[in-house]
Amino acid sequence: MNSRDARDSDRDQLRRSLSALSMALRKTAEAPRPDAPRFVSYDQLRQADGSLVSRKKVILMSGGCSVPTCTMCPFTNENNYGLGGDAQSLLHQVAHVLTRSPDEPAYEVLALYNDGSFFAPREIPRDAQLVIAEYVARAGVRRLVVESLPQFITPAVLTPFVDALRGVELEVGIGLQSSDDLVRETLVNTRISRTAFERALSTMKELGVHPKIYLMVKPPFLTDGEAITDVVASVEYVGSLGVQGVTLCPTRVSRNTVAWRLWESGTYQPPNLWTIVDTVRRIHDATQVRVACINLRGSDFESVFPDSCPACADHIVDCLIRYSETGDVADLPDSCDCRPAIEATPLNHSAIVSRSLEMLDRSDSDERVSR
Repeated sequence: MNSRDARDSDRDQLRRSLSALSMALRKTAEAPRPDAPRFVSYDQLRQADGSLVSRKKVILMSGGCSVPTCTMCPFTNENNYGLGGDAQSLLHQVAHVLTRSPDEPAYEVLALYNDGSFFAPREIPRDAQLVIAEYVARAGVRRLVVESLPQFITPAVLTPFVDALRGVELEVGIGLQSSDDLVRETLVNTRISRTAFERALSTMKELGVHPKIYLMVKPPFLTDGEAITDVVASVEYVGSLGVQGVTLCPTRVSRNTVAWRLWESGTYQPPNLWTIVDTVRRIHDATQVRVACINLRGSDFESVFPDSCPACADHIVDCLIRYSETGDVADLPDSCDCRPAIEATPLNHSAIVSRSLEMLDRSDSDERVSR
């Protein structure tokens, strides 16, 4: 076997191992959770023109993602994963959240998430998707935001949905996570190919649908230096496709995931908060940047969050929240004595695969010892 074949073999072994481990770590819900959204919040989002709009963010209680292979995704811990979904429950929840009460904050944007792919028929049947669009069309919102894997975003699916919205703008979030094939397809282990992603963007453009692209900061197995390089290259890639704006999702670590297993074995830590700041500074001039700050200071469920030192951690998170609203680089924090000297590091695929296999072996050994 030549060196290239050996590299390909190692990468295939790593992906098979991660796919199997990701699914094995998932836990079926012990009992059905109530038919009510598991999370509701209100905030403001900065638009491309610099203006702020008010948003209501709703995460529906669902049967979870139908493709839950990602190495860090925590959402199967929080929904009815493994118990199946109920379209009538989803419709009931949507109807309820769209019923405005006198004391509810005003909002123009409704973000409606289902812990998976809105356009996946196994998660939300086609007819239920259209009923939800009709509900939203009557609700008086300006824009609807949903999320989906790109393979489910096709003209046959999107066209009737857009028509049913009757003029309400549609924004579809896609968790690309990384433009690097090794990072995206193996380390994150998401089922997104470049071909599917680019095809989905083309379909959305033809129908006047806005893309919302999520990029991870430090997926499992990467170092902080590699994470910076990965995001910078990913921003360049999506920019070349005409996307001007990204949401950065710093990795947080939650139970029943590969990331948690690695964290327990001491082989992985979420990104340092200063890594996130450095990443934002590097891409600020290239694109509009928003940081998903719930990934830094979540109120939705237990996680191990990105951190720095007690003297600066809260200040950094406050600054990133403010920057996400203003887009003003002056709102980013300056420095702290704890700030590590982190240099952007090239993505050496062979070294990353070898290191990742070693990390998995160590985490497996630690798990066997703990039993």
